[in-house]
Amino acid sequence: MKRSLLILFWVIPFLSIAQTSYRSGYLITNAQDTLRGFISFKEESENPIAVYFRPTPDDKTQVFPLKDCKAYVVENFYSYRRETVNISMSKDDLNRISTGRDTSSKNDVVFLRILQSGENATLFMYTDDVKTRFYIQSKEDAVPLELIRNIYFERPRFAKTENKFQVQLYQLMQKYQKNLTLKDVKLEWAKYNADDLIKVVSKINNQSAKEFAVKDTRFFIGAGLSLTSFVYKGRHSLANATAVAKKSSNPTITVGLDYIPKPLIGKMVYRVNATLFMSKNEIYKESNNLKHSFDELTLGVSPQIIYNIYNSNMFKFYAGAGLSANISSYSNNVMSTLEQGAETKKSDVDLNAISFAPKITAGFVVNKKIEFSGGYYINSATTDYQIFKVLVSRFTFGIHYLFK
Repeated sequence: MKRSLLILFWVIPFLSIAQTSYRSGYLITNAQDTLRGFISFKEESENPIAVYFRPTPDDKTQVFPLKDCKAYVVENFYSYRRETVNISMSKDDLNRISTGRDTSSKNDVVFLRILQSGENATLFMYTDDVKTRFYIQSKEDAVPLELIRNIYFERPRFAKTENKFQVQLYQLMQKYQKNLTLKDVKLEWAKYNADDLIKVVSKINNQSAKEFAVKDTRFFIGAGLSLTSFVYKGRHSLANATAVAKKSSNPTITVGLDYIPKPLIGKMVYRVNATLFMSKNEIYKESNNLKHSFDELTLGVSPQIIYNIYNSNMFKFYAGAGLSANISSYSNNVMSTLEQGAETKKSDVDLNAISFAPKITAGFVVNKKIEFSGGYYINSATTDYQIFKVLVSRFTFGIHYLFK
């Protein structure tokens, strides 16, 4: 098992190269034909320049470049529309902004992401290697117009921000809304980001401030089984090949939280979970007529990074790694001889209350809700002695229920 998990981590990069996520959707061609099927689905840092389409999940991929596709939709996630727009070229990164106002622009054909579409206006977003921009198109406008924000150095070390977009939105609001509140009139609260702009445009459109959003966190709870083994290493009577360490099999309880930085795709997951372990342990050596026994109760808190090697909508296979911080309590910690009914004495081997263990894990998720997992906690020391160590390792197997 241990060797298999280690090999798995070596092959992850090669397996992941071939994995592409396709989701149900459709595209519209220049001839106004609607092609339904499956579209390559990813959370681009920049707007796409082509659409990768399959009639069925197993068909060969067809590539529709920008010039051949008027629009496309990945159902329940996002939609894009081809438009010819002016694109401002000024920078908004303080390390790159100009001295003096930069009004340069270019005209280009691009895919704009639709953030909200309503009866009066449509809000778009466009991102390239320069910056992210937002566009608005009222029902009277022939093309989308960029919502303008300028950031520049007015003089050395003094940056100025001009929020022209607030004026643009106010003018549209006046055009389509009669009963404006003071907050509606004063748009200084609105920042140049998707959330705030959607709120403003929703008022223009008389609809709720909502773009399809996917939660980026989830909770889970589960139970399982652990197989725990304590062994001696170094110069000690119980620290050679003839010593026997009995493995202890016991139930576990786990609760945890996942953060998914790109929830629309969900390939990478940052996880932290707390697991309660218990074990009854015996280490003995017949030739020395010596036995060490003790009970363990441990709470392990494990931050991990998980990668979904296979990542379809209804089935995911993953592997991950992390570090477990363990808080332990030991009881019945005694030394004795091997004779039946032999007297015991308190062990002079003190086991640490706090320890750390590297962890590797693998598993799969079915139907977005049920997760089956296996993990290996690599040998870690539970003592601080110079001449010998007591090491603990454990395998875990569990089933979790995921709450979105």
